[in-house]
Amino acid sequence: MQNHSSKKTSMPHRDAAVRRIPVFVGLLLILIPLAESVNGSVLWGMNYHSPKLMSQVGDMVAWVKLIAVCAGVYLIFKQKGALKLLFKNKWVSNILNIFIAVVAFIQVNLGFFDVAMDMVLTDNTDYFHKEFEIGKNTIYVHTLDQGALGKAYHNFYLKCPLPLHRFELKPIEQTDWVLDLQLKATDVGFGVFNGRGEFKHDIGLNGINCT
Repeated sequence: MQNHSSKKTSMPHRDAAVRRIPVFVGLLLILIPLAESVNGSVLWGMNYHSPKLMSQVGDMVAWVKLIAVCAGVYLIFKQKGALKLLFKNKWVSNILNIFIAVVAFIQVNLGFFDVAMDMVLTDNTDYFHKEFEIGKNTIYVHTLDQGALGKAYHNFYLKCPLPLHRFELKPIEQTDWVLDLQLKATDVGFGVFNGRGEFKHDIGLNGINCT
């Protein structure tokens, strides 16, 4: 009789533990993408191989985060009071409910925006990300072109190699947009020319190196 009664009392605890699993997974699916987004760089600044590759990886990560957050919202809010399974305190669970709802709402909206922008800009990856070999240096040029929404710029960086095929970007200078941008080495750095060979900017590398 005692064994039979102990099995009965253990069943609710086991059921509650099983019910907690999707809630816990749902929290992870919302909070991990949030942590990656707050960091501000793709996969916490992994910087593997090249900025162009990381931009392409970022496009895929945007899809994964959007799907993960939607799945997390479903797992948490599909059953009423799901967070009470993790937090017995009523106030804590209510505050966490509001926090998760707000965070998920913001992430889903930003996720849809990122995915939409990625779909528009994916075909122009070579336009936004260029690399030039200037002497022993690799110059990375990131083009910021907002189209009709604003002015276009070029951000120039010195690309420095790191172990395991990673890289570090050291800012050099920002200039106005140049059509069909080309770079040519100079005594102090490099010159910026357009596609017709017309000189536009002179940029020095004094004090900027990979050491």
